[in-house]
Amino acid sequence: MTHKKQIIFIFSLAIVLGLIRFSFLDDPEFTLIKKERIVETISSFSVPEDMTSPMAINIEFAQNLFNEKLAVFVDARDSEDYNSGHIENAVNIPFDYYEDYEDAINNMDDTFTHVIYCSGEDCSLSMDLADYFFNELAFEKVLIFEGGWPQWRDADLPSSLNSSVIVETTAKETEFDLDKIISWITVISAIFIALHFLSIKGIISLPFAGLNTLEISVLPRIILGFVFIFASYHKILDPASFSDNIHNFHLTPAAVENIAGLVIPWLELILGVFLILGVFLEGSTSLTIGLYIFFIIILSQAVFRGIDVHCGCFKTEADAGVADLKMGLIKRIGEDFLLLGMAFIYKMKNKIILSSKE
Repeated sequence: MTHKKQIIFIFSLAIVLGLIRFSFLDDPEFTLIKKERIVETISSFSVPEDMTSPMAINIEFAQNLFNEKLAVFVDARDSEDYNSGHIENAVNIPFDYYEDYEDAINNMDDTFTHVIYCSGEDCSLSMDLADYFFNELAFEKVLIFEGGWPQWRDADLPSSLNSSVIVETTAKETEFDLDKIISWITVISAIFIALHFLSIKGIISLPFAGLNTLEISVLPRIILGFVFIFASYHKILDPASFSDNIHNFHLTPAAVENIAGLVIPWLELILGVFLILGVFLEGSTSLTIGLYIFFIIILSQAVFRGIDVHCGCFKTEADAGVADLKMGLIKRIGEDFLLLGMAFIYKMKNKIILSSKE
């Protein structure tokens, strides 16, 4: 099968498997074509009595509610961003870890007005947390301050810096963190392969330089395959959460987010299996390189735009205790560059091996 036909086959298989997974989903709210969320904005300085969904407010209304003490302000960002500056007396309930704040949420008055904010219009954490408060917890009056902390800070309104008004969580330390193990395997393997090829060029001398070239060329695809399979697992189980992760990067149209949430995990799984088994290697390697370039672009633009979100690369939900999401993205970008380099190494080495056979 030609290179192009391999790529088409792999893509087609991922789409078919994604559609099959969709047919087995028991979630009426998860549609194939995702509808963009449109939040109605309150035009007057009064909160509707019978709200049917969370509503947005401007900074003037937010300030009025704050001054009159008519609402509880909730910061949906992670604790480190909250500590660096937040609206005075705001309670910190990070959306990515809300399950660890159940005790604090249960102590809130669900009939009172709650204003939820995050890092401004490029941040969807406030909308996500507002949906959770309103739809899952049945809070009656949930408002979204879209301007968020940046607009409040720039308006020089009452703020707190380096405060400790953070509710206690019920988070437990994870004894076995497979994500960290994957990270270490990636780094160590990439260093091993790089040193091996430096030794081949005669730049350095290593005791394992005499290992069979074919064995070393196989190592990158085995590692890449394992990483892909692990990365796909949680996303295949929960495509809705992965679709939300995609949405938080603010780069794709809402209409394609659910489709991407269904297809990408299966594409990763197929590539992982094919790389390990040595099936359709030309197409699999090219798609691997393309996928990692795509991942790096997606993550990099989030960092440059100041969007602090959970990557969703290996899990659909952030781990409790990971406060700095931005550093997590930067770390993941570095790992993706290493994995991309491994894919390039395998592609080049495989060409050399095939040429020598000819």
